[in-house]
Amino acid sequence: MGTTQRINPGVTNQPNWGDLSNSITQIAKTFEQEQKLDNEEAQENENDNKEDDKADNKKPIVSDNSKQYKKILDRRNGHIGSAFKNLVKTGGGRKAIISGKSSSIGKAGLKSARKLTGFFTSVANNGLDTTLVDIGFGSLKGKSFNDVIDYLLIYCSDSNQGMDETAANKASCEIMKEIAAQSDNDVKKYQELIKELVDGQGLADKLCKFWGLYIFEHLSQRFEEKIQQQKGEEVSKETFKIIKDDILGRVKVLNTKRPVTKIDWNKTEGKKEIEKIFDSIIKIICNEKD
Repeated sequence: MGTTQRINPGVTNQPNWGDLSNSITQIAKTFEQEQKLDNEEAQENENDNKEDDKADNKKPIVSDNSKQYKKILDRRNGHIGSAFKNLVKTGGGRKAIISGKSSSIGKAGLKSARKLTGFFTSVANNGLDTTLVDIGFGSLKGKSFNDVIDYLLIYCSDSNQGMDETAANKASCEIMKEIAAQSDNDVKKYQELIKELVDGQGLADKLCKFWGLYIFEHLSQRFEEKIQQQKGEEVSKETFKIIKDDILGRVKVLNTKRPVTKIDWNKTEGKKEIEKIFDSIIKIICNEKD
């Protein structure tokens, strides 16, 4: 893919990408350390079992590694927090990012989030058939569910001119695929699910997840290839699984704390809510306060 070759210095007068790259590398190292500890413990257990067989008696296997595991996890959490904070710094800070004024992150995400909410609210208010006609798909007559989803995945994808657009596209597509998977290949059920999202708290929750995925994609496409080249495919895969799980875990915590409110997504309050959710996601992953 060559994505690592497109890393640029980021925002003028802001910390360069070096700190962020180092944070990601350190997360990968904690996985290697944990893997090494697992292997050592497995070998110790195997040796103990052989000794037990010789002695023909069973003794409890006591591991002294719990403290070492805790140290590794504590270091990992610190590096994950640093990675998130450094990503925000490279974008010029939280306010620049959520307002769409950052040159590296935020602008494409805001555009895609508004496009998603526009589509969902149109389906809820006008029906799927009318909405598909409005966005250029045409009538549902004679079309399969897969035809609809394939078109929507293209509709949700903007140009791939840069990393920001690519991150927004991937996050949008993952949200679309998630809802489609819940619909059992049924157009009517798909429409009903979207209406339920818009009428309740579901759309805000999907936006939370969208922002979490969007932030993850910014980290993944910049550094996954680099970690793979340095430490191998397995370490790279597990490193970014750790990062993704951490982000989505924090988003889930935010979801449980958010008050259930009725938002008119088609008006100014809808636009403000999208920015508010984005701001909340950045604050929770960076442990920031107002």
